[in-house]
Formats: sequence, C-alpha cells, structure tokens
Amino acid sequence: MGHITRIIPLIKELQNRGHHVITCGDSVAKNILREEFESIHHVLIDGYKPYYSNSKNQTIALIKQLPKFFKTVFLEKKQAEKIVSNYQIDIIIADNRFGFRSKNTRNIFISHQINIHGSWLLSKLANYLNHYFISKFEICWVPDLDQNILSGNLSKSKLTTINIGPLSRFKNLKLENIKGQYKYLAIISGPEPQRKLFEEELIKVFLSQDYPCAIINGTSSVRKKYIKNITFFSHQPTKKFIKLISISEMVICRSGYSSIMDFYFLRKKVLFIPTPGQTEQEYLAEYHKNFNGIEFLKQDEIFLKESLFKIIKHKENSQNNLLALALKKIDL
Repeated sequence: MGHITRIIPLIKELQNRGHHVITCGDSVAKNILREEFESIHHVLIDGYKPYYSNSKNQTIALIKQLPKFFKTVFLEKKQAEKIVSNYQIDIIIADNRFGFRSKNTRNIFISHQINIHGSWLLSKLANYLNHYFISKFEICWVPDLDQNILSGNLSKSKLTTINIGPLSRFKNLKLENIKGQYKYLAIISGPEPQRKLFEEELIKVFLSQDYPCAIINGTSSVRKKYIKNITFFSHQPTKKFIKLISISEMVICRSGYSSIMDFYFLRKKVLFIPTPGQTEQEYLAEYHKNFNGIEFLKQDEIFLKESLFKIIKHKENSQNNLLALALKKIDL
C-alpha cells in the first residue's frame, strides 16, 4: 500500500509539469490510483507478492521466495519493453520494481532502502542483489530530506542517488481541528499472515477499553463494520483517510517508511509497531525512537495492555511530532 500511495504526489507533480503519465501495477494499485486520478491509464502487471512466516525471523521465508523474485524481475523487464513500445514511453520511474526498465528510455529507480539491514546472511545476499539491480538504472531517487533525516542508514550508499524529499499524499493537506471521535485509530498494513495477526492483537486490546476505537484494515473490504466499541474501515481514499486521522486522538501503525513520510507531514501523535522480522521496520522504529522520541512496541508486547497504554499515555502528554523534530535536527 505504501509504495502505491507514495507515488500519488509524484504523479500529480509530473502532470502539473505537462507530462502524460501511465501507471503500472496490480489490480489493487489500479483501484487506489483510480480513486485519485479518474482518467489515468493503468496497465495491469503482477507484483512480487511477498509473504511472511508466523515467526519473528523472516530470513528463511525470504530466501525461499528468491526463485519467484527472479522470475518476476525477468517478466517485468519484458513487460516494460512491450509497454514502452506500445505507448511510446520516454521515461520509466520504477518504485522498487527491480526489472522494470527499458533500453529505449531513461530509467529512474525509487527507493529509501538501499542499505538493507538484517542477519549477516540476509543482509549480505540482499544488498548484493539490491545494488546489482539498482545499478542497472541511470539514477536512484531517494524520497528523503538531505542528510537522510527520515531513513537514516537505510539510504546510505555509494550508488548514484539524489534525495528528492519525502513523498506523501498528505503533503499539502492539513488535519481538521475536530474533537476526537475515536480515542485510537489503528492502521493495519503489510503482507499476510502478519497483517491479520496484528489486527487480531489490537482488537483484543481495544475491546478491553471503554473508548471508541477505529481500525483501517488495509484491505479493499471489511467483513464487519462494528464490534462493540470498534469501527472498521477498508482502505480509504485520501480525503476520507485524513478525515479519520483528524477525528482520532492518536494513531497506531506499522513503522513502514511510507507511514513515516506521511506522519512527517501530518504532525500527528503516533505509536509504531514494526512487523516482526521485517528488518527495515524494526530499524526505523529504533531509529526514530532514538532520533525523535517516537515510542514503539514489539508486536508480541501488544497483549501486555498495561505496557501499551502506559506508552500511549506518555505519548498523549507529549507534543512531539516527526516534522517538528526532524526540522529541529537540521536547523530549519
């Protein structure tokens, strides 16, 4: 979801500059982008569709998926050449699509994660592949401020990169000053089965409270709209999404980089809960706790209600937000 929504401001900027933009991606990307751009032409191509294990260590699960990864990279290279020929494309901008480039275009790669963290085996293998594929592009755009304020060591590399600033569909929007309808809003995202496990744990905690809470479940539909004090929502278009954030006192979500860019602009109190074994999110959660004082919990600590609400109470009394603290760090 994050990779889809973060290209929305990029598409708008390109269109404002007079470019004709065609998008590519799966049906989920098509539906989300159509909500923002009614007349945009979208070409359906498959995604990588990674899956995680139920355990905290994802190394084995990710290594098992390497054959599927290489196959997808090979296929999307052929698809890119065909799309370039059919639509007379001049420039390809690939957001973490390692094979989506053409010999007949200028090819730009977007990534905030050039230096992959993880176990010795995983980081060694992953960084070799990562740098190999990114180097096939003319340049890599890093969606971050100078000094890599938001991504930290993830964006440090010897590859040819340029920082283009954070990408968020909320960049030019402001939260409404509305009294909180929901005490807590949880945004559930990421691959299965961890997405579902995250949602189940938060439901247990929210049901133990008397406050009205809400959950955006990160899918295109919801089975139940209400359970006692919890209201459920499917993925929301930008205006409805920001309205939900406006009427919620605090947000609980994954520490994915797209979420970090969003909350950099939203100035909202947030508690991060990284996906277990997702080394990027675990690093970002630790980094922003040390850098910005943004608290986080491990997923297996959610059921410890006293710990969760102790942290939440601390955050409720804090005025800290990613934007103010990041700007202070770079003396702006």
